[in-house]
Amino acid sequence: MRTTITVPEISERIGICEETIYEMLRSRVIPNIRYGRRFIISRNAFERWEATIGEQVQSSVSKEPTPIAANGAVSSKPRPTKAA
Repeated sequence: MRTTITVPEISERIGICEETIYEMLRSRVIPNIRYGRRFIISRNAFERWEATIGEQVQSSVSKEPTPIAANGAVSSKPRPTKAA
């Protein structure tokens, strides 16, 4: 097995078009090395990245629920934090 992975392989593997993959490579979302105009993508680094797809989104979505008063009104005051 090769130590690098190609854009068409990545496209097929995660189910998005090649142009989107190139944009993700340019913006460094997918780990890569730039050599001139070429993108060199380590298979090992890509597979580690692939295993974590969605984890950042999941952590930002899991905020504490907004407090609701007994009368049903949403409180705008932050909850007090516990002292460590």
